[in-house]
Amino acid sequence: MHPKKFTNPVLSNVAPWAARAESLLYRFGAIVVFLTAVIYYSYYYRSGLNVGGEGGTVAVVAMRLMDGQIPMVETVLNYNVLWFFPVAWLFELTGPNYIALRIYFFALCTLTGLMSFFVTRRVTGSGLFSVLVAVCPVLIPGMMFRNYMGFLAVLNMLCLLNAWVFEQRTRRRQFVWMAISGAAVGVTYLVRIDLGAFFTVMLVGLAALFPFGKEGAVSSRLKFSILGLLLALAVTLAVHVPFYADSVKRGYSGNFVHQYFGWIGIMKSLAAEEIKDAAAEAEPPPAKPAPKPAPVAVAALAANKTQPAAVDRKDTDNRDLATENYMQKPALEDADSFYDKASAIVIYLPVPISLLLVLPSGIILLVALFRRDFALRTDALVILITTGSALTLFAQYFFFRPDTPHLSEFMVPFMVAMACSAWVLCRWAATARPIAMLYAVVAAIICLTDLSLYFYHAMPKESAGTVAAKHKRRYQLIAENGVDVLLKRQERDEFQALCDVIKKYTKPGDYLVAYPYSPTVNFMTNRPSYQGNLYIDNAHNISRFYKETMAEIAKYKPAAIVIDNRDINHTEESRFSHWAWRTYGWIKKNYAYAGTYRRQEVYLRPDLYTPPPK
Repeated sequence: MHPKKFTNPVLSNVAPWAARAESLLYRFGAIVVFLTAVIYYSYYYRSGLNVGGEGGTVAVVAMRLMDGQIPMVETVLNYNVLWFFPVAWLFELTGPNYIALRIYFFALCTLTGLMSFFVTRRVTGSGLFSVLVAVCPVLIPGMMFRNYMGFLAVLNMLCLLNAWVFEQRTRRRQFVWMAISGAAVGVTYLVRIDLGAFFTVMLVGLAALFPFGKEGAVSSRLKFSILGLLLALAVTLAVHVPFYADSVKRGYSGNFVHQYFGWIGIMKSLAAEEIKDAAAEAEPPPAKPAPKPAPVAVAALAANKTQPAAVDRKDTDNRDLATENYMQKPALEDADSFYDKASAIVIYLPVPISLLLVLPSGIILLVALFRRDFALRTDALVILITTGSALTLFAQYFFFRPDTPHLSEFMVPFMVAMACSAWVLCRWAATARPIAMLYAVVAAIICLTDLSLYFYHAMPKESAGTVAAKHKRRYQLIAENGVDVLLKRQERDEFQALCDVIKKYTKPGDYLVAYPYSPTVNFMTNRPSYQGNLYIDNAHNISRFYKETMAEIAKYKPAAIVIDNRDINHTEESRFSHWAWRTYGWIKKNYAYAGTYRRQEVYLRPDLYTPPPK
């Protein structure tokens, strides 16, 4: 639809003022989305502080890069370089600054909202509907400091649709979009290699389907498609050139290249574990042994000046990677309230919705190709590409971290996919046979149900990146490295006490290590960590953890050790005091306990701190 002429058939019979409003939103809806994001995020961009969030990891690694540490050699990245380099570049301008870091990620959320608008407008031709859809990922932008995920999914969704699904006005314009799609895939690889691989498969598949388009003979479109594919892949490689050159210059080229192949082995290993677990579930369950006493919970810890109680010791330090140690999905039958049931449902509902969308669309695509029905082909590809782009984020949340934070990053592109798919289905329903009409209406209703339940579940949760972080937070905490945030009074007081203890008994340059994962403590106190990998839990290979940790402590003599004894995977076994009982016991015996602040147990080297007499 040309922006200067409103011809949307859905609103063709409405009042002139409504048609005018729709036309204005088609033209200027992106401005509405942008202003909504700016106003919304400015309301709570300083609210909250999660010491176990990924913001601390990004910030600490960025500071290491600024100090000249070699990525993938001297410090573990876990993701590819563009997950961290932009933050290091930002810190070069602002200095290490927590608020600048938050603004950067909120800017990514804003861009994701804008791209969601352009995707939906291209699919539907409706300005009003596109604004409403784009506002959804703005309001629930996903877990903070991981907003790359939704951003990359919607970016590739936009580029693949414009390059390979929709016909551009000229061949030159089509060719430019093909190059842009290659650049998007290249950037994706440089942030998350697994996502880049998924989108490469989608790009190649679309290039194979492109010859069966609207204009021109198949042979001429085939030549154009091949040239476009070669251009896209060449641009994907070209995007890598400066980063590979940097890796050669700084001596980590081997690690940089190896990671592109190493993830395949990891995926094979995890897939094998899933198959093994599925086969085991099919067998009759063995008789359950008598339950063993659970380790002491965090709730059992006394006030800040009380030493944590002893814990049960279990020989869990000899476990290799095992998927059953990851966070488990909630069981619907265990939910008591309607809210808990909704929380469980939104974890599972994307599975049947994806099947409802993908399977018939695949069949319809084959029919459209056989009939040379370009419009039907385009509609089917819209559903497949939007849904497929979202599903690139599915495995991480569904199989490994089925919680609100990881669900929220998946739902960012999935909300856009459901909206675009529902629009196409409803358009089909208007002209289809009764059975097809019923199917389309049912699928659209289920999509709307999922969206409604998701908003009901996620909006009250700050872990989904929402304005819920603002609730009752009006007390200022100022700490190191630009940490200037608003917290609840008790949060502020305890975090302030934590910073005061670290500042009083240690000095800049002293090592502080946090187990299993609280890197923000390092950032907010400006105390370095010698840990190459800042994250460890019971789902990783922990068979050598005690031995390696003791060797590191003997070598670096950390001034402070901070332990967060929470059930990081929502099981008692995932508490640090459970799976790392030998390490935990040694620390309690050989370091001086200085208090527990916001769940963070602080232990200081005995020569720096003497506990007050009881």
